[in-house]
Amino acid sequence: MVKIFAHRGYKKKFPENSMLAFRKAIEYGADGIELDVHLTADEQLVVIHDDTLDRTTNRSGTVKDLTFAELRKAKIRTGRFTYERIPLLKDVLDLLEDTPLELNIEIKGKTGGVLEARLIELLARYSMDERLIISSFQLESVRRIKQLQPALETAYLYSRYVDRPWQLKSVYLFDGIHTNTFYTSEDFAAKIAAEQLNVRLYTVNRAVDIAYWLKTDVDAIITDDVELAVNTKKFI
Repeated sequence: MVKIFAHRGYKKKFPENSMLAFRKAIEYGADGIELDVHLTADEQLVVIHDDTLDRTTNRSGTVKDLTFAELRKAKIRTGRFTYERIPLLKDVLDLLEDTPLELNIEIKGKTGGVLEARLIELLARYSMDERLIISSFQLESVRRIKQLQPALETAYLYSRYVDRPWQLKSVYLFDGIHTNTFYTSEDFAAKIAAEQLNVRLYTVNRAVDIAYWLKTDVDAIITDDVELAVNTKKFI
C-alpha cells in the first residue's frame, strides 16, 4: 500500500515546517512526515526549508548565520497562525517517537559534514532508525550519512530529469529515489524500483494525480494536502 507523507507537515492548511503542521499531519492520518533541516550558527538542527527567514517568518536573515536563540524570535508567518516558532529537529523526533509514523529528513545547506555529524549524533538518542529516511539534493550528504550510519535509509532527491539514476547508487550509497512527478511515469518508477530502490514522488497535490499514484507500486507520495490524500486512499 502506498504511504502518504505530509510535505513539511500538513502544509496546505497550516504553517509549513511548524509543530502545528506536524501535529495536524498525525491527526489527519498521514503515514509519514517530510521536513527540512538546516544547521544554525551554534550547530543546532532546526526545521526550516529556506536558507533565509524572509519568506516564511516575520524576520530576515540567513539561518546558518543565526543562533537558535535568535531564530526563536521569529514567528512563522502564515495567516492567523502567527505564533508558531521555528522548531528544533529534536522537538519533532520527540513528537513522533511513540507513533508509527515514518520521518523523511531532508538535509539542506552545505556545512562540510558538520550537519551530517550532528544529525547522526541526535538520531542515535532515539530508537527510530527503521522509520527514518535521510534525503538530499546533495549526493555528498547522502553518501556521508550512509558512511556514518549504514543502518539509516538514504534517498537521492532530485527535481529534474535524471537518466538512469540507479547508476549512481554504487557511488553514493542511497537506498531510494525521491523524484518530482513531472519527470516520472509509472513505467519509469517501476524501472527504479527494479533496481532495489524505494521510490517516493513529490509533490502530489491534485486529486487526479493522488489517485493515479496511489494505484501504483511506489513506496510513497509526498503531498501538501493530507486530508485529500487520506480520503482518496480509502477508495483505492
